[in-house]
Amino acid sequence: MSVLGPRQTEPNAWMHWIREAVALLLRRPGPVAGYLATVVAVHWVAHLTVWGPVRTLLTLVVATVALVLFIRLALAIDYNRSVRIGFILPANLDAAVAVTVAAALFAAYGVLVPVLFDPLQLSFAEAVEGLGLYEPRLETGAPAPDPLTRVLLGPVLVIGGVLGSALLGAGLGMLVFGQWFLLPMVILHAAPPVHSAVVSTRAYRINPVAMTGLLGLFMVAVAVLMATAGWAGPFLAPLLGAVLYTSYRDVFLGRDANHPAGLPVPTELELALEPADVEGEGVPGSTRFSSRRRVRAAAHRRWGR
Repeated sequence: MSVLGPRQTEPNAWMHWIREAVALLLRRPGPVAGYLATVVAVHWVAHLTVWGPVRTLLTLVVATVALVLFIRLALAIDYNRSVRIGFILPANLDAAVAVTVAAALFAAYGVLVPVLFDPLQLSFAEAVEGLGLYEPRLETGAPAPDPLTRVLLGPVLVIGGVLGSALLGAGLGMLVFGQWFLLPMVILHAAPPVHSAVVSTRAYRINPVAMTGLLGLFMVAVAVLMATAGWAGPFLAPLLGAVLYTSYRDVFLGRDANHPAGLPVPTELELALEPADVEGEGVPGSTRFSSRRRVRAAAHRRWGR
């Protein structure tokens, strides 16, 4: 898998990125559902944190790490490789960059609250009250118990709404700040994070219409999240992760179509390093597939570092 500079794509390329991402996810629905259930469970545990600011930070960390996980899963599916947990879980560098991105988004949380989170929270409240699932006051006039204590509302507002909002906040934050390609660049090529951030912004200048078009994905996602009272929220994790992968693959690697399903496909990096064991279990470009030293040296040579 060679690293190219950012290239100019078609103005409507963003729609093609979404279609290819959905096609990858539908190719292996079982693993996608399994990893999504794991993300939801981890998020539930994180949400049990009592102190609000820490709970918000942990939620953003879980959301960003989930994007990393589904980028790696999309990569493995595209190359018809194993999707075992040992190869899909974020590596040390991946996790470190994800936590850093989450911390940066947390710092910008005050900006995102009135723009994104407050409207979503209000819409959720109106939706569940309109469906008759919750009344803010009891018949006696006393305040009703916290809606999260209700059997139906807890999963709606926590698992769905909060996780979905965090995923939208993470994805939209990276898009707005010019870092849409940062995560896949680091994950797929072990590229230096600072250099990846600079090159990511360069890709925006080359593809302004396509990158702006991705805002349409977020507008639709917000509408769906509101309409479903948060139940669609968790499904944003695999979708956004896969779109991050397909968009990066098109802009930086010059390939806009998925590999056909079937036999494992060797990457250029694997062929350059050693005879590719395409029947092996490793993930393309992963230091867990070839030797860490060789992969890192090859990645740095391609980045001129």
